[in-house]
Amino acid sequence: MARTEKKKAKRLIESYEHKGKQRANNPPVGLVTPDTDPDVGQKTKTYTYDPHLDPQLVWAGKAEHTSFQVPTVSLHVHERIDPRTIIEAVRKRNGDSQRQLTLFETAEENPPLCQAIEFYRHAHGWSNRLVAGDNLLVMNSLLEKEGMAGKVQMVYIDPPYGIKYGSNFQPFVNKRDVKDGKDEDLTAEPEQIRAFRDTWELGIHSYLTYLRDRLLLAKELLTESGSCFVQIGDENVHLIRCLMDELFGKDNFVSLITFRKKLMPLGGKTLENMCDYILWYAKNKIKYYQLYIKIKPLSTQWRFVELEDETRRPLTSDERNGKVPLPECSRVYTTVSQLAPSYSESNVYDFEFEGRVYRPPKGQCWLTTKEKMEILASQKRLQVDGDLPRYILYHDDFPYQKLTNPWLDTAGALEKIYVIQTNPKIIERCLLMTTDPGDLVFDPTCGSGTTAYVAEQWGRRWITCDTSRVALTLAKQRLMTAVFDYYELAHPEEGVGSGFKYKTVPHVTLKSIANNPEIDGIFARLHPSVEQALAELNLALRANPPAPFKVTQGGRAGKTVDFRKPEGETVKLPSGQGAPAGALLEWEVPFEFPAGWPEAVRTAFEAFHDARRVMQKAMDEAIARHAPQETLYDQPLVDRKKKRVSGPFTVEAVPAPVVKSVEEILENQPQHADVSIARSGETLRQAEWRDELLRTGIRGKAGQYIRFARLEPLPGCRFLHADGETRPSSEGTDSVHEEGTAYAPQRVAVSFGPEHAPLEQRQVAQAIEEAQTLVPRPKLIVFAAFQFDPEAAKDIDEINWPGVTLLKAQMNADLLTDDLKKKRATNQSFWLIGQPDVEVERITEGADKGQYRVSVHGFDYYNTKTGAIESGGADKIALWLLDTDYDGRSLYPRQVFFPMAGAKEGWARLAKSLRTEIDGELLEAYRGTVSLPFVPGEHRRIAVKIVDDRGIESLKVLEVE
Repeated sequence: MARTEKKKAKRLIESYEHKGKQRANNPPVGLVTPDTDPDVGQKTKTYTYDPHLDPQLVWAGKAEHTSFQVPTVSLHVHERIDPRTIIEAVRKRNGDSQRQLTLFETAEENPPLCQAIEFYRHAHGWSNRLVAGDNLLVMNSLLEKEGMAGKVQMVYIDPPYGIKYGSNFQPFVNKRDVKDGKDEDLTAEPEQIRAFRDTWELGIHSYLTYLRDRLLLAKELLTESGSCFVQIGDENVHLIRCLMDELFGKDNFVSLITFRKKLMPLGGKTLENMCDYILWYAKNKIKYYQLYIKIKPLSTQWRFVELEDETRRPLTSDERNGKVPLPECSRVYTTVSQLAPSYSESNVYDFEFEGRVYRPPKGQCWLTTKEKMEILASQKRLQVDGDLPRYILYHDDFPYQKLTNPWLDTAGALEKIYVIQTNPKIIERCLLMTTDPGDLVFDPTCGSGTTAYVAEQWGRRWITCDTSRVALTLAKQRLMTAVFDYYELAHPEEGVGSGFKYKTVPHVTLKSIANNPEIDGIFARLHPSVEQALAELNLALRANPPAPFKVTQGGRAGKTVDFRKPEGETVKLPSGQGAPAGALLEWEVPFEFPAGWPEAVRTAFEAFHDARRVMQKAMDEAIARHAPQETLYDQPLVDRKKKRVSGPFTVEAVPAPVVKSVEEILENQPQHADVSIARSGETLRQAEWRDELLRTGIRGKAGQYIRFARLEPLPGCRFLHADGETRPSSEGTDSVHEEGTAYAPQRVAVSFGPEHAPLEQRQVAQAIEEAQTLVPRPKLIVFAAFQFDPEAAKDIDEINWPGVTLLKAQMNADLLTDDLKKKRATNQSFWLIGQPDVEVERITEGADKGQYRVSVHGFDYYNTKTGAIESGGADKIALWLLDTDYDGRSLYPRQVFFPMAGAKEGWARLAKSLRTEIDGELLEAYRGTVSLPFVPGEHRRIAVKIVDDRGIESLKVLEVE
């Protein structure tokens, strides 16, 4: 009969709740209007430095930069992500219990509209935060808008190590082989380009100004017990340490951690550096937990082995090298000097041990008192090694050692998803040393999200931000698809803030043995049995005398004991003590039964060792009972019946600055270059862009162009910057032959986005308001930008203005980076981009009849000849999200797809860990462009957000009948 395979029990899929922790109700992007959130950076906060600190580092412009202003902006919530909700769609349904309500589905998180638009006036339950935007603006918003000063327990900053452009950024989601000096590897993200210019325009001088400003705000965010870690290379570590001494105070310096970054040298021309560094400063009273590293028992420090019968001998070279296994039930140990590091006259005494007297060398003393040394001797914890007795330290007394500096085990295997990615072990150690579960961790340099990932793994709250949308797309994917062990909570009803249950281990030390309250009593109770067994053994040896026995240990080592000698005859030991000439002392009895001894003696021999083992076992148990317990903070107890995914988090963004009108630009006279500050603020070059647009036109599909007969400044308008007329062109007629409205000249209005930020939704609304006042009315309104906020792109795509077509034109990043590249990639400075091409269909047959399905075909494009919208391809979609019940406030995706993910990336990583709980066939759909069937929610609207391989986002909202 065939055996039935036992089904593996399904585990619960959980995430940690931060009960009792709250955050401000910052604005959902769908509710943002010029009325509900009017600031948009018009208010500023001034931060001031103390110019009288001494000593301090000096660089060009520092003396003039005694204060700086930061615009105070809101952080707009674009997405609310809960991985458990997304996984729910692909769970195996058989035997499932009722689904638990998630944080984002509670009434508290979805207040009535009248409360929802009262930004920053109400508290929400805590969800972690992934923010797109300049970290200086983000930190200032946290401080000024949300009152988070003194709320962050740990800040981890991983700034660019040096001042090279190409080495610090990754241009595409799926490209990690970035090389310095290659034009194609330079980022095209306007925020990244601005970050480069702000940080490196004046070389190291700009770099230090950039970092000092951010460290000042980071310090404001820290709690009094908080820690700030700055990861840096050898090029600038000395400068950054001086900078942090100035900001945090040299007395708050904790450590310069050296960690290994490479396993093998990479071919340096001189002595190659294998390490990077972390500067660790406390704000004031540091919170610190000691971490421990497991010690291998065959490392060089362990020299001896004690066998099961308590025979002690040196380890052989083959045993040390691992070529020969250690005997079963053996204990590896080493010996530790009993001489004190400093002199104390009270600890200078003669110590008698195994028939010899030992005295410290001249000018030195024993480590402890005579009484405690005798306790160690009674415990068999002393061994003569060299000329003096030394303490026996077993490996299993405490098979760990304190984590110290440097960290040499941090190089090696690392699954890199980002060109400049830190080994998680490094951040993990910093986090575990300085935070508790539920504490808040902030990383202003998100990268691929390693700090957020580590914080999520260990139950800490987190906020992280980055200017790079490529980096944030990677971080989002990493967090959504992560699976962690479920660590047992100290008090589950209180949430993760109550802490974890940790593994603890006894730490046997010389002090704990010497001060053990049970040792004397055990010795007094059991040692008489040992003495009686020894007397009976000596009696048996006299009755059945073997050949004289050569002693191997103690004062008579090397001499023989003749059991035929008269009972009263004695010999003098080196200590001066008398010993029976024909009998063995306790320490002289061999552990192994000698080959020449008669069998009649064996029973007494074994009885002696049995009595000794009984006493030793009782003492060892007492030692373990009274040894102090060490908590292993990196080893929480794991509940194997549960698996854990990332908790809920929001994806937020800093709104773009207000675009200036032509008049405002002309009013601002050119300023002379000032070395006191790096380039900051907007330097809009609308005249240059307008001339370039007139010269090159706008590239469409299949060789088509929108050409212009004229383009002129548009005075009197703030958000429309140019007015012109299109010029009919025959370009692309070989592929398009239809007649259409685009063949006739048309009036066009152009709105340019900011130089170093996405074009934002409020600019779209206000530009259209201005266009409605123009006579005659323009037929085309072109929004030209280096990047589009997805809400702005959605508005442009959805606005239905009869007789007027709204277009999005992507501006070539070469317009920003001409001076950084060797040559321009193309002469096409503007090209049309379309809205997502999304199809919604109702399923009419099969098990899913009556439900809906979404297919993403790519992006739509404007046909410059026919004036119609045509579909593009889907091959560059890195990520798309589906909200099946869009409430107009922010996206809450129930399904998330990674079409470009490899076989071992994205959801495949999660499937491997949750194969018992996840339906593999359903999960496979999460790698494609067709959704799983779904039932629309009460709003009868769905939203689809598409992110391409450059991190550029587009959002489309559709009504469902």
